[in-house]
Amino acid sequence: MAKLVDGSGNEAVVGKSQGYWLESADFVSTADLPADNIGKVGFPRDWPNVYGTSKALKQLVGKKGKCAGKKVGVVAGPDAAQLAMVKGEKFHPLQSFANAERVAQVSGLEVVRGWAVYEHLDKDVSEAFVAERFWWNALPDGTWIDFTPRSKAWPEVLLAEAVDGAPKAKGVLSAEQQTLMLGLFASRFPGAVDKASAQQKPSSQEEKPRPASTTASAKVAPKIQTSAQAAPAKPATPAPASMRELARRVQSGEIEAVRELEEKLRGDEELCVQMAREGLATPLSKMLGEASKQEAALKLMLVITDAGVSQPGCDVGTEMIAGGAVQPLKKLVISGDMSMQEMAAAVLGNLCHESPENQDKLAQAEVFKPLVNLLSVGAGPAQEAAYAIWNLAVGHEENSDQFARCGAIPKLTELLKNTSDIAQENAAGALMHVTMSAEARAAIGKCDAIPKLCELLQPSYEPEVSTQAAGALLNLASDCQEYAQTIVQNNAIGPLVNLVKDGSDLAREYAAGALMNVMRGDMEVANTAAKHGAIAALATLLSKPTGHAESLGALANLASGSSERQISIYKAQVTRKSVTLLSDPDVDVRRGAAALIMNLAPHGKIKERIVEAGALKPLAKALKDEDETLKERAAGALANLFNDHSANVHAGFQQAPEMIQALVALIQTPGLSEDAKRQASHALAMLAAEDGPCDAVWQAGAGPPLLALLKEMIGEAALGIMNLSWRWPEVKAELAKGGTIDYLMDMLRMGDSMAKEYAAGALMNMTAGSPDSAEKATPAVQPLCELLVAEAIQAAEWAAGAIANIVRSGAAAQQTAIDEGAATSLAALLPKVTSNGMALVVLAMTSLAETQGAEVAKALGAREKAKLRDFRDSNNPDLQDYTKALVDKLGSGFSL
Repeated sequence: MAKLVDGSGNEAVVGKSQGYWLESADFVSTADLPADNIGKVGFPRDWPNVYGTSKALKQLVGKKGKCAGKKVGVVAGPDAAQLAMVKGEKFHPLQSFANAERVAQVSGLEVVRGWAVYEHLDKDVSEAFVAERFWWNALPDGTWIDFTPRSKAWPEVLLAEAVDGAPKAKGVLSAEQQTLMLGLFASRFPGAVDKASAQQKPSSQEEKPRPASTTASAKVAPKIQTSAQAAPAKPATPAPASMRELARRVQSGEIEAVRELEEKLRGDEELCVQMAREGLATPLSKMLGEASKQEAALKLMLVITDAGVSQPGCDVGTEMIAGGAVQPLKKLVISGDMSMQEMAAAVLGNLCHESPENQDKLAQAEVFKPLVNLLSVGAGPAQEAAYAIWNLAVGHEENSDQFARCGAIPKLTELLKNTSDIAQENAAGALMHVTMSAEARAAIGKCDAIPKLCELLQPSYEPEVSTQAAGALLNLASDCQEYAQTIVQNNAIGPLVNLVKDGSDLAREYAAGALMNVMRGDMEVANTAAKHGAIAALATLLSKPTGHAESLGALANLASGSSERQISIYKAQVTRKSVTLLSDPDVDVRRGAAALIMNLAPHGKIKERIVEAGALKPLAKALKDEDETLKERAAGALANLFNDHSANVHAGFQQAPEMIQALVALIQTPGLSEDAKRQASHALAMLAAEDGPCDAVWQAGAGPPLLALLKEMIGEAALGIMNLSWRWPEVKAELAKGGTIDYLMDMLRMGDSMAKEYAAGALMNMTAGSPDSAEKATPAVQPLCELLVAEAIQAAEWAAGAIANIVRSGAAAQQTAIDEGAATSLAALLPKVTSNGMALVVLAMTSLAETQGAEVAKALGAREKAKLRDFRDSNNPDLQDYTKALVDKLGSGFSL
């Protein structure tokens, strides 16, 4: 995501791209801070009191302020209903001007021009503020709405409509604008990147990799007829002669024949389907319009279409629609006769069962409002209206939107409370599919449907009711953290686990999917599910004929970030099954298997068992799959399997060497997600940490695409550069020609914390034994010195290694490092440095001591000297030599 785009979503290029670009003039700080050094900002801490008490804020956005405002308001992010107004549109961070104009184009909402107002959080409360030129939109009632993506730390923003309109002109992107916007992006959207480390050999040092963790997060589609696709039709067999004669009498309009036929067909579904092909649709449809015949005709039509639902592959619904049944059925739905309404609604539901084509035909007949109105008419008509809504909404978002607009959600919610189990089942089934619509999902929270759906999971309700309730919860929890939390708060975890254990196949599938979605990214919920026995239940589900994708996804989310749960899952004996399912024909199953392996692999022992189970070849094959999500997860699984495990790297290289070319192809595939490229870069970095695979990675052409990703601020690319550059001087020189040093310095300044760590490691290896690169990298000394005090010890150690190489370029660099506090920071590192970083810190101090010996000696107190004595007396010959060299460099006046 760390790239700029123009108003069309294309990557912005300096000197070429036309658009709205933030620049220094778009920021006004009461602390007089420049835009490129604005510091940490956020929502005013003392709001709303500050608006009337702060002189600084008044001077900024008061009516006579520097950014005079005529109206001020607090604006949260858009809700689901508002997002539905701009469905399908993509909005980009830091592009509020283009975003607001796009909203106006697609929805007609007025553009409001003004300023976003933040407080300088590193100043005293209410002391200083900054205004950023910003545009947003207004609803017809005047309510402000902002679609521009914002930092997760800002659930609300303070906006001020400008007196002068806060005008902004389009222009060609300049290098200064790009630098400013990338810096803002890095500070506001720090990447949540899976942590990983690599082997590195700077100055003869060897660094072991750290474990990484990755979280699987998959949106689950509805599992009842996801595309409403009908099964293949069975070969037709003719009806008996006597029945064909009866059909002829019906065609002639004989009402007694209708009644006789209905009696004979009851309980014989195969015969019903045969008779549906005997030309009954048109005469029955005509009879629906005749008062004296409509009841008998409707009963026969219901018997025949019921059979059509139970006999997959037949065309009963299509026959009836072609015969003209829809309009008379619609009239009966609004007739006022409850018995006729009930049967008519049931037939409409049958007509579109598992048929997208028939769903569209009923939609064209505008049956939405009559069916929604019927939900309020009594239990019988209401439950059949819910059934029809269910079948019309399956896999059909447009129909779902229509039902939401007609007010179906509150009425379906009320129907959940009916004492009829059929009404409850149909209402829950309808809600499951209608709520795939953004408009419907927005209405759910207002209707209190979730508590009732959670209640319906209890064993006191009919199994079919609990099954559909679990399906509705599955979809409600998909990509909606608020609803997922509400489901958890209504104590649904235990009942869902019980359904996975003891429910029908469909109930197990839905319950596993619901568990997957409510656990995603929530460690506490995952712990609760584990305590309820979810791991064993989900593992058992893998031995059943259905529900594999949901079980794997739920297990993957259980495995995320918890070594204890990873061990429990491994003990449930799912490893070999998961590897086998990597080759399943169902792409959702393959996705789930890759996600589970990806999330189990950070565990040092389990990753060995996964490789022993034969995962490497199918994972390598998955890298070439047509599905992007599977590619991403396969790359992530390989990265985690290789991380901190030399033997696994060599096993992968030996068993599936083709994976290297596939990974290289992946990182340069146009349109592929950033996460997929990150995972592939991570895997390549792990392969490049070993001698044989390292050569293969380079020969496969990984250098140029990694540099391209490096330019886009993708930290894993720096990790790859780090590992490619330690082995051959020729490779290092080639990378340097491509601008690697400059890109790494940019990342060191503007990247997130993990990217900075990787950039420091790459600079360390790129500058080792390369005076030209070391001299070019001298501007990096200041940010490297800042990294010496990073919370992540490895980041500090790699920064020390880079400083050791770079400051050898001359006295000026050494003086800069001293001015930035490097001597003190390096000394402070000595007591806590790991075995892999000891030599790096000593080498950095030795390089500084070339001209700054007195400052280095001054920084070394008794505690630090004691640590150096430990180094000198260790069993590591290199560390002994480096320590002695440092003491010698500090001169005769210094001793340990």
